[in-house]
Amino acid sequence: MLVDFNSDDGLREWVIENFRTELTSGYLKYYYTEELPQWHACIAKNTAHACATGEILVNLDCDNFTGANGGNYVMKKFEQYGNYCVVHQFSGKYGDGSFGRIAVGSKYFGMIGGYDESFDPMGYQDADLMKRLIRFGLKYVSCTGALYNRAIPNTKEESIVQTNSPKTYDQMNESNQKKSMSNLSKDRLIANNRKYGIRNGLFDHHGQLFQPNQLYK
Repeated sequence: MLVDFNSDDGLREWVIENFRTELTSGYLKYYYTEELPQWHACIAKNTAHACATGEILVNLDCDNFTGANGGNYVMKKFEQYGNYCVVHQFSGKYGDGSFGRIAVGSKYFGMIGGYDESFDPMGYQDADLMKRLIRFGLKYVSCTGALYNRAIPNTKEESIVQTNSPKTYDQMNESNQKKSMSNLSKDRLIANNRKYGIRNGLFDHHGQLFQPNQLYK
C-alpha cells in the first residue's frame, strides 16, 4: 500500500500508468490526500496505518527498501515470536534511515493510539512508539539482517524541508524526546485519545473518496 501526501512530482500519474494490473487486482493500493500541507511524520504514518487492512502493520518510509520478499520475512518473524511483539528492522547504524522500520499488530497499534501527533513534525517518533508498545507489554524483536534494512542515504536537513518548521531536526528531536520521557514517567501510553491520522479528504487511485479503517474503536 502506498499513501501519497500531496506530492507534486507526478507520482500519482506514474503509479497509475505503471501499475495498472496491480491496482486492478488490489495487490497494490494507492491513496492520496492534500490534507497535509506541511510534512508531519506522525500524522503521515498514522494515516497510512489507518488505511491498511491487514493484521500486521509495517512502516516503510519512502527512502526505504523492502528487500527481496520482505513481506514474507516480516511474517515469519511474527510466526516465530507471536503477534504480541514489535519487530524492529534497524541496521544498528543510527542515521542510515532504517530506524523507522517498525512492524506491529494493528490491534496493538490502535490500542496505544499510534504515533503521537502532538510531537513536533520530525524526530523521536519511532523510538517513542516502540517504548510505549514495550511498556504496554509487547516483546521487542531486533532484526538487523542487511537485506531488509536498506535505505536511500539522505540528510536530516533534507528530511525536514517540507515541515516548514523554524526548528532544526536536533531541536525537534530533543523536544519530542523530553515529551516522550515525561509521558512514560507518568505511564501515559495512549496517544491522540486513540483517534489518529487524516480521516477526511483521502482518495483512491480512481479519485473516489476513501474512508480509512477506524482502528481505535
